[in-house]
Amino acid sequence: MINSIGFLNVTKRKRLYSVIVVASILTILFIWSELRDRMYDLHYTPKASQMTFEFKTPTQVPFAEMKVTGFTVGEDQREAEMSLLNADINMMDIRISSSKPEYEADKIERVKIGHDIYGDFIPDIAGRRVLSWRDDLYYEVTYYPKLTPKEVSKTQLIQMAESFQ
Repeated sequence: MINSIGFLNVTKRKRLYSVIVVASILTILFIWSELRDRMYDLHYTPKASQMTFEFKTPTQVPFAEMKVTGFTVGEDQREAEMSLLNADINMMDIRISSSKPEYEADKIERVKIGHDIYGDFIPDIAGRRVLSWRDDLYYEVTYYPKLTPKEVSKTQLIQMAESFQ
């Protein structure tokens, strides 16, 4: 039978359980979304001998306890690469170059980085997620997913790019 406000006969107990379930689901979704976009500090400064030209490095990364596992400067002294890794095997590469990177991807999205810089975001190119932009030099951040490229969001890559100093 339908009660006066149009619902089937629902006891107060069932309404309370329904409210608790909906509130729990919303809380879990909110916490998950907040933790997903969390950024962590990266404490790395290249040695003076590695700084053969001036470039920026990130101060924030999307994974806890990420460390620089490799840093190389090209023979032409206008290109550098650094590899990042943490204990959970989350991997990222950063390439700094005087030449623009080229991509053979179908879905390149133009994104805003900071106040006045625009870059290219590729959500999935051969299983990787890539963000590139130009700020005096060309910067490219590549994320190598363990399962799916969506493990690191576009927002996180943009926040990482904004942290370069």
